[in-house]
Amino acid sequence: MQVFVRDLEGRTLPVTVEPQEDVATLKSQLVGGEDATLTFAGRVLSDIDILAACGMEDGCTLSASMGLLGGGKKRKKKTYTKPKKIKHKRKKVKLAVLKYYKVDSNDKVTRLRRECPHELCGPGVFMGMHFNRYYCGRCHLTYLIKKGE
Repeated sequence: MQVFVRDLEGRTLPVTVEPQEDVATLKSQLVGGEDATLTFAGRVLSDIDILAACGMEDGCTLSASMGLLGGGKKRKKKTYTKPKKIKHKRKKVKLAVLKYYKVDSNDKVTRLRRECPHELCGPGVFMGMHFNRYYCGRCHLTYLIKKGE
């Protein structure tokens, strides 16, 4: 019997087959049809199906298509149990300069914080006062404070 196979480019190819043959032999007659998927009457044909058992007659048309990637399950959206971590917001301190300098009654300015002695920084760069250390943010110089001193 003669069947027609419509390929991906829209061409219709005539193929002569026997009714007792399976779909795998029909695919082997097609050029590049080894990895193609054949469809007849809205049903995808597997390689072991017999042509006559599928209801094919002389002059019927099959559609050839390539296997497509995908078809996997859609990922389920996550539900978070804990709230997101809130970023630290820097607090603006009004008149913060008053922590660094002191003006006495004779209009003499004294520096209250320790300055960095490193030659990269020079005078005017104050070291940060932490509970156990002094730290320079510019040159990363650190002095540890001992409890007895």
